[in-house]
Amino acid sequence: AGAVGVDEHARRRTSLTGTMVKSHVDCSPDLTWALVQKQNVFVRRSRSATRQKTHRSFSAETNNLMSLHTYKHSGLAHAGVGIKGVADKNPTAAVMTVGDKATSVKGIFQQQAKTVANLCAAARPDLTVDALKKIAAVARAGRSAKALAK
Repeated sequence: AGAVGVDEHARRRTSLTGTMVKSHVDCSPDLTWALVQKQNVFVRRSRSATRQKTHRSFSAETNNLMSLHTYKHSGLAHAGVGIKGVADKNPTAAVMTVGDKATSVKGIFQQQAKTVANLCAAARPDLTVDALKKIAAVARAGRSAKALAK
C-alpha cells in the first residue's frame, strides 16, 4: 500500500461518484477580469511607475497580443488570440493561436496578413488591428534574422 498515483485517485473518485471533478470553472470574462485585475502572476509593473500618476501595467500572458494589462487584451479573461514567431527553418513563419487551436502562418507578408485578419475576425474582431501589428512585427524580425543569416 505504497504511494498511489494521481490517475489512481481520479479513477477511484470517478468510480465512487460517477463524475469527474473539473480542474477549472467556466465563468464570464467580466468575473475573471474582476478576480485577476489587481494582482496576478503575469502583471509586470516597474516600482517607480507605481508611484506616478500615469503608468502602464504590462502583462506576460501567452495569449495577450499587445502585452498590456487591460480587459480588452487579457488572455485570461477572454478566449485569447496569440501570435508568436518560430525560429526554425523559415524565420518569417509564425504560429497564431486562437483559443486552443494553433495555426501556422507562412508565405509572404500579404498572405500572412490575410490569414491573420480572417482568423482574428472570426474569434475577436476587436483585436484585428492589434493582430496585424503583431504579425508585421514578427515578419520584420524574421526579415532581419534572415538578413543576418546570410
